Amino acid sequence: MRIMDRLRARPTMVVLVAVLTVGLVATGAIGLFDALNSADSGQAGGQSQAPGNAASPVAAPGMDSLGDAPEGAGYTDFGEQCPDVECVRIVGITLKDGEHTQDSDKASDAAIDTVFKHLLDNDWARVLPNNEQDPEEVPLGESYLTDGQVLVTATPVNAPDASAGLMLMHAQEPDS
Repeated sequence: MRIMDRLRARPTMVVLVAVLTVGLVATGAIGLFDALNSADSGQAGGQSQAPGNAASPVAAPGMDSLGDAPEGAGYTDFGEQCPDVECVRIVGITLKDGEHTQDSDKASDAAIDTVFKHLLDNDWARVLPNNEQDPEEVPLGESYLTDGQVLVTATPVNAPDASAGLMLMHAQEPDS
């Protein structure tokens, strides 16, 4: 019983609590230093090895991936934009028939439908957004189109000579 009395004594409890506290703080500090060091080395090593990081984003697909513009429409390349690890290309669509004014919603919808139907006729595939099941319920402009390498979606553009816009990016397998 002597040993149990010594373990229950106040000075022994203070020493045990102090040792546990120092051990926990030391372990946390070591973990923090390791995490900070691995984050620094990951950033330095990742820039030279990874093709798509914020320092060197992957280039956007070229305009030639769309092919020729459909009859009655024209493309304008607004260039690459690189907001993250991958650049996208913004392309303006201009309707040549003048049926709709360039800045109207009807002109935008007509331009997107014209280009999307043209791409679908050229063996592009339609991808429905948000796990939609019925293509009849989703307007073409809210879909994505892909040829397996490039993904195209409608995007707003602020240009007086463009009826609508497209955003081109690389198609990727899920979780890649």
